[in-house]
Amino acid sequence: ETIDQIAVGDIRTQIKNLLGAFMFHGDDITKKVKVLSGGERTRLAMIKLLLEPVNLLILDEPSNHLDMKTKDIIKEALRDFEGTVILVSHDRDFLDGLATKVFEFTNKRVVEHFEDINGFLAAKKLEKLAAL
Repeated sequence: ETIDQIAVGDIRTQIKNLLGAFMFHGDDITKKVKVLSGGERTRLAMIKLLLEPVNLLILDEPSNHLDMKTKDIIKEALRDFEGTVILVSHDRDFLDGLATKVFEFTNKRVVEHFEDINGFLAAKKLEKLAAL
């Protein structure tokens, strides 16, 4: 019902496929939102975001408290998103292949780095974000 209320146009014929792509199968499709786990709610929220007519997503630590499969699903959905994504995360694996530019907030300044997360860490001679 939650997805059905916001899906418009041709996508309405693909609702079950979309839910399936985000690991909602069988009886999961009829669950009430209030009984969903945290990961399920996150996946549902991502479906809703992808169905809304937006071109900008701002996400703060979207991979927190998610299992690996769910992280991969959300990462793939963000890769397919045609708009701009501003993403705050300390999860290097999640950022790998997603971030094309890194903004470093340090010493009361913002420094823009025109490289992916691995390039940023290599330039800083670091192996992990935690080292910052």
